[in-house]
Amino acid sequence: MKHFKLKHLIFIAIAAIIASCSSNNNDEDTTATKPIVPKKELRGVWMATVWGLDWPMGNYDSQSQQELYKSYLDLFAANNINAVFVQIRGMADAFYDSQYEPWSKNITGDATQKPDYDVLKFLIDEAHKRGIQFHAWINPYRIATRTDKNASFPALDPKIPKEWVKDYNKIRIYNPAMPEVQSRITDIVKEIISKYDVDGIHMDDYFYPALDGDEKINDDAEYATYGNGKYSSVEDFRRDNVNKVIQDIQKAIVDTKPKVVFSISPAADNDNNYNNLYADVVKWSQEGWVDVIIPQLYFATGSAASSFNQRLYWWSQFTYKNALMVGYGLYKFGDPTAGDKFQTSDDLKSQFDYAASKPKVQGSILYSAKSLLDNKVNIMDVIKKVYSRPALPPFLGRTTVAAPSIPADVKISGSNISWDTVNGSRYAVYKSNGAGQTAYLVAITSSTTYSLSEKGTYFVTAVNADNVESDISTLVTY
Repeated sequence: MKHFKLKHLIFIAIAAIIASCSSNNNDEDTTATKPIVPKKELRGVWMATVWGLDWPMGNYDSQSQQELYKSYLDLFAANNINAVFVQIRGMADAFYDSQYEPWSKNITGDATQKPDYDVLKFLIDEAHKRGIQFHAWINPYRIATRTDKNASFPALDPKIPKEWVKDYNKIRIYNPAMPEVQSRITDIVKEIISKYDVDGIHMDDYFYPALDGDEKINDDAEYATYGNGKYSSVEDFRRDNVNKVIQDIQKAIVDTKPKVVFSISPAADNDNNYNNLYADVVKWSQEGWVDVIIPQLYFATGSAASSFNQRLYWWSQFTYKNALMVGYGLYKFGDPTAGDKFQTSDDLKSQFDYAASKPKVQGSILYSAKSLLDNKVNIMDVIKKVYSRPALPPFLGRTTVAAPSIPADVKISGSNISWDTVNGSRYAVYKSNGAGQTAYLVAITSSTTYSLSEKGTYFVTAVNADNVESDISTLVTY
């Protein structure tokens, strides 16, 4: 018995020594021996163009439009915002020369008048010049609105077959049940991504219309024609009509230009999405049909079911094969009808803080651009603080992409840090805060040199077009 115990103790001691050696070897490979790069983060702004809300604000001459847009982008860049979501198709109209729909009347004041510049190309190019992603925001079904059923809708453009249209008291839409409509929406997405260098296709929460009062969705005939005993209820039929469009758009993107990101911004209340708008957002997430989900969390913080906190907690539990980001309702701040918490900017900071506590959250999108200009209750003070340093957008692709090579020959000359070119990359310059500590991102640049403004230890990474980042370079001290 004693002999057995001795052998047993010797075995334990040897195992402990092996484990200790193994642990030491692993420690040499951990991030504790080198700086840590900060979490990647998409920081976007929605720019609404229906009725000229954010842009072009009723300006119908090209120079005024362009100057306003550039002033927005300069404001975004100065505040380390790295994405803009511009509404380029708000009501079955287009900010480009479309085969399928008329020009937006918000550009020239007249849908039949072609603008004197390539509007969408200008919008994209100016964003990219500043290192800002451009996401093309479209509304799938909405064609026009009116004040009530006694008013008239605008004349339907000849490019849109009247047989594809469904009218309600306050809204005219493409009929979601028609296969021709489902194909048309997908074809429009193909047209956009084929002709223009957009970084993303984006949709908000306008699916089946949210109707007032006792008005109901009028689709008995469509259900009889296309449902044909295939569904257990008309509600399932409606949800599947929207599902087909979402799935077809995702497939069109993958087949046509797979680097394009597909994002959707649903209403905060998923019961409303599912039962009234017939948008089965959770299914889209589970199936991987969308890359990013951005719930519109336009509520104050708190513990109520409809609060910012509880809504974000819910979405954190029910997003699956996609990135989760937060939509912030800046427009509510300073609105006297929005409630006490929106009368100062304090709750905006609380919202950002709560979102930062959720590991799934990979970014923020602000609604809307004009609110940054208005700066009611000094919301820009919060934004400047939260976005005080630059941020790299996260990789939102569908397949694993190889990281670029590590920048080589990193050196200091005077106050400049320089490195060798890595083909197809831009670069992130970091200031180290020590091994195992999160570094500061100082700059994102397409150059292979950068002028440093303060003493410290620095390193560089390469970032490819898909926002995949290399490992860190050697450290150099200035």
